[in-house]
Amino acid sequence: MDKDQLLELAPHYIAMLLLVFFILEVSQVVVGEIAFWLELVLIMFVVFAYRLAVVRLGFAPSSWE
Repeated sequence: MDKDQLLELAPHYIAMLLLVFFILEVSQVVVGEIAFWLELVLIMFVVFAYRLAVVRLGFAPSSWE
C-alpha cells in the first residue's frame, strides 16, 4: 500500500469512526444502556452501510470501487 492510497483512505476511515461513535452515543441516549452484542451489530451495520453509501454516492476512493 503506497502513501497516496493511505492519504486517500484516511479521511473515510476517520469519518467512519466518528460516525460509529455518534451512532453509539445517540443509541445510548435514546434507548439507554445497550448490550455489548447489540453495540457490535450497530458498529458492523455502520461500517458496511457507510462503505455502500459512499460508493453509491460516488465519493469512494479508487481502491473501494
